[in-house]
Amino acid sequence: MNIKRIAVLVSTGRHPTSGVPRHCRNDSLALTIGIDLSHSDAAKLDVLHAGNANNPALMDYLALGADQISVIPTEPDTDIVDSLAERLGDTDLILTGSRAENDQDSGLLPYLLAEKLNIPIVANVLEVRQIGDKLEVLQFFPKGKRRRVAVNLPAVIAIHPLAAVELRFAYARQLQGKIHSLSTPVDRNQATSIMQWQIQQATRKPNKLKAQENLTGHERLLSAITSENKGGTVVNDGNSVEKAQVILSYLREHQLITF
Repeated sequence: MNIKRIAVLVSTGRHPTSGVPRHCRNDSLALTIGIDLSHSDAAKLDVLHAGNANNPALMDYLALGADQISVIPTEPDTDIVDSLAERLGDTDLILTGSRAENDQDSGLLPYLLAEKLNIPIVANVLEVRQIGDKLEVLQFFPKGKRRRVAVNLPAVIAIHPLAAVELRFAYARQLQGKIHSLSTPVDRNQATSIMQWQIQQATRKPNKLKAQENLTGHERLLSAITSENKGGTVVNDGNSVEKAQVILSYLREHQLITF
């Protein structure tokens, strides 16, 4: 099984503090894996982005090693899945991140694209390598569990954010790479599931703290550092036999002992 064509889907993100456009780290991991696979298997690598070709975040992918980024122009009511599926019909391996980094990105695109192309998808992948005539991936599971899966191509592989991949940026590659805009998007009358999206800046709602009224500062401090009484009885009086009897009665009351 020789991989002849690899496609990497990249999206754009924003810096969480400054809001400056930048690459999406998940997609950058997928791009680095795709570049390594294309070199080892002499496959053709296509890097695709659906959106605006003038977005400065795309320059980061050139610095990561993409020779050229093909941009599919989109309209506000364009179904991106249809636009991508039209370009990826003869692709052997499609790599992408698990989800984009914008406010409420659902992470459903890899699944919808695999359904549209009628090909399998493997999600949460940490490692992709070619062994002999087959492709093997290492899949992430919670609590430290991992699973190796043999993949039949064509397939969609979504890379997990914890993939052990080193991102290597180079300014010289950024200057040498090119961003190419493809033909007009898919006709909106041909889209099968056009959805209307409202895009807005992500906001973080502050947690409001209310101070208790009619309390001094010392009393408010004590209420914050002392634990709430959960019930029970403190026995200070009596001898050791009487104190043991209280404990025994408690255990019997809660059916912790049967004698």
